[in-house]
Amino acid sequence: MLTKVTDNIYKKVVPLPNNPLREINAYIITGEKNLLIDTGFNRPECEEALQGAFDELGIGAVDVFVTHLHSDHCGLVPKFASRDSVIYAGETDGELMNFEAGNLYWKILDDMFLKFGFPKADFGRNTDIHPGRKYVHDSKIDFTYVAEGDVLEYGGYRLEAIETPGHTPGHMCLYDRDKKILFCGDHILGTITPNITIEISAENPLRDYLQSLAKVEKMDVRTLLTAHGTPVTDMYARIKELYQHHEDRLAEARHILGNQWKTPYEVARDMTWEIECRNWDEFPAPQKWFATGEAISHLQYLYFSGAVKREERDGIYYYHQ
Repeated sequence: MLTKVTDNIYKKVVPLPNNPLREINAYIITGEKNLLIDTGFNRPECEEALQGAFDELGIGAVDVFVTHLHSDHCGLVPKFASRDSVIYAGETDGELMNFEAGNLYWKILDDMFLKFGFPKADFGRNTDIHPGRKYVHDSKIDFTYVAEGDVLEYGGYRLEAIETPGHTPGHMCLYDRDKKILFCGDHILGTITPNITIEISAENPLRDYLQSLAKVEKMDVRTLLTAHGTPVTDMYARIKELYQHHEDRLAEARHILGNQWKTPYEVARDMTWEIECRNWDEFPAPQKWFATGEAISHLQYLYFSGAVKREERDGIYYYHQ
């Protein structure tokens, strides 16, 4: 489905097959030059959906801005790079995107999760279960890096790069101050809460995320364009809900710890999740991965703020109040 958002801005809902998110909102800005914001997976279904939108709009060449390193946002960038498109990204996530095109990134990520108590899989590396690995781009990209305050001009819009680390170490938004439009990627979502998890170079991602929420909360935004789910009509109310969500999660993590030493995997097992499974054993393996990542981020936040203790035993982290 292609929907006109406002003058020269269109939303294309791109399918994400075999993924709980089901789809991503890609945005296309038309004009003398055209800009695509996020791409979908490295899958033919995503490429066909985008090409259909370009055909419907009657446009050819497009440049691409990637909000962050996850493969549902950057999977197709090599396809556009091969067409001589300019590929924009923040340097932090751009470097990680190029790193994740090889096996070493996934080995390091796997070892990180093992250190936080995620069990060894019986079928190779744990990251084999990660959908991001299945559908990631397969070659390195010559990115044009943008930094905080840099401006991209497309379709009559002056799009200022805003650094919003948290969901990923180098997540970025685009903001038109005059028109009060914010393309926010996965920084703020309406129907779900953005997954906050550890990443290479990000030991305390929840702290980073909350600081980025506070940063965006100070901005004058009338139109918020999210990467997933239904539109958010009141960004400020949604930010308050996200603050509350993480306060509740932190309290729940402390309650689950009680007076025992536990790994993040054990804490994740006992947390409440909105998933149609009767118990933890029925969770699909990728959802156990994401749930454990959430538990890690909250326990790390508590650890760095001095609210809980952390101890390493046989190469695995345990936490205690």
